Amino acid sequence: MQLVGDVKRGTHVGNPPPEGDHSTSPGESEGPESIRQLSEGVDRLMRMFIRTRAQLLDRARDDIDWSVQILMSVLVKHGPMRVKKLAELVDSDPSTVSRHVAQLVRDGFLEKRSDADDGRACQLVATDKARRSVADRTRSRDAHFEEMLHAWDNHDREKLAALLVRFIDDFETYKTALAAQDWKGFRPPVSQEETTA
Repeated sequence: MQLVGDVKRGTHVGNPPPEGDHSTSPGESEGPESIRQLSEGVDRLMRMFIRTRAQLLDRARDDIDWSVQILMSVLVKHGPMRVKKLAELVDSDPSTVSRHVAQLVRDGFLEKRSDADDGRACQLVATDKARRSVADRTRSRDAHFEEMLHAWDNHDREKLAALLVRFIDDFETYKTALAAQDWKGFRPPVSQEETTA
């Protein structure tokens, strides 16, 4: 995860490590094998996630859309906010979020209230109906994870949770740094044919 480390130290994304600095910590594997296993594992997880999500949505066409659930969860967790702020928190386009919000308001999951700081603007507020929906989804999700990891001891669960949080934080930091450079730090590896051409 050298690139993420570079971001945190304030250097440019994509810079190689200093020449001769190839030390590893005790128990840390040398070479790219662990990185390759991680990237392949994440790819596999994402494919499984996409397939499972499609299957669940197909079986529950009358249920609340996945993306809409995310909007409600953010408002329940963080409290009232404007559409623009909500769009920023979910990394989505304000116009797309506005369309979902309009549906949630019609269905009674959200309310629009005047902004105390600016009477011309309004804030989105989660209703009790939204809070119940989010709570039900959280209980269902946790029950699935409890069943899926029933053979894991508590130490391994806690270790996975801690490493996952660390991975997500570094992913967010890396993505933000790349986006700030208009993704110029992301370059596909050069093939052997290209180097010999």
